[in-house]
Amino acid sequence: MAHKGAAMNTARITARVDTETQKLLEKASAIMGVSSINSFIVSAAVEKAKSIISKETSLKLSKQDTMLFIEALENPVFNEKLAVAAKNYESKKEQ
Repeated sequence: MAHKGAAMNTARITARVDTETQKLLEKASAIMGVSSINSFIVSAAVEKAKSIISKETSLKLSKQDTMLFIEALENPVFNEKLAVAAKNYESKKEQ
């Protein structure tokens, strides 16, 4: 959100909706006490966008899965193919 007196770069987003959708948005914005439908739509879209991004960028594990993950980190199982791949990577990185 921009602060009072701060220069604000803005972009326009437009949408065409049917009359029923417009009335729905008008009613919801009035209930929320938002000054305009546009403000309501932007607020709702930003809230939804943040939720989507949060869900897609975070990992949530059950308690059991968390314990299994920690166990795997603390006590890794030796894997010959992985060891060879790591050695190959390190030698290529040094070149």
